[in-house]
Amino acid sequence: MGGAKKKTLAQSEKQQDGEQTKEAKDSGKEEKRSGKGRSSQMQASIKNMAIPKIEASEAAKIFGPMKAVTIYSTSKTLGINASLAWGLIKSLEAKGALKREGGYSGHYVYRYVGAEKTQ
Repeated sequence: MGGAKKKTLAQSEKQQDGEQTKEAKDSGKEEKRSGKGRSSQMQASIKNMAIPKIEASEAAKIFGPMKAVTIYSTSKTLGINASLAWGLIKSLEAKGALKREGGYSGHYVYRYVGAEKTQ
C-alpha cells in the first residue's frame, strides 16, 4: 500500500540534470585539490606533540611562583594539552622536582620542591 510514487517525466529530467551538473562540479574540485590532505596534516601535528624537555632553571621559573601545581595549570601555563602536561609532571615527579601533596582520583596537587633535588 505504501511506497514511493512514480515520478513525473519533468521531475525525473530535473533529477538527471542535477546529477550531471553535480558530477561536473565534483570533477573540477578534484583537480583543484593538491598537496597535503587534512588527514596528513593531523598526523603531522600528532607527531609533533611530545613532552617538552625542561631544565632545572626553566622548571624553577615555571613552577616556582605557583602555589599549587596541577595538570591543568601546567597545561595552561605552557600552552600544551593536558595529556602532555600529565606526562611532564610525572617525569618531574620521578626526578624529584615535584612532590605530590594531595588530591584524589587523578586530580592531584603537586608542590615544586626545588632545583637542588633535580640534579
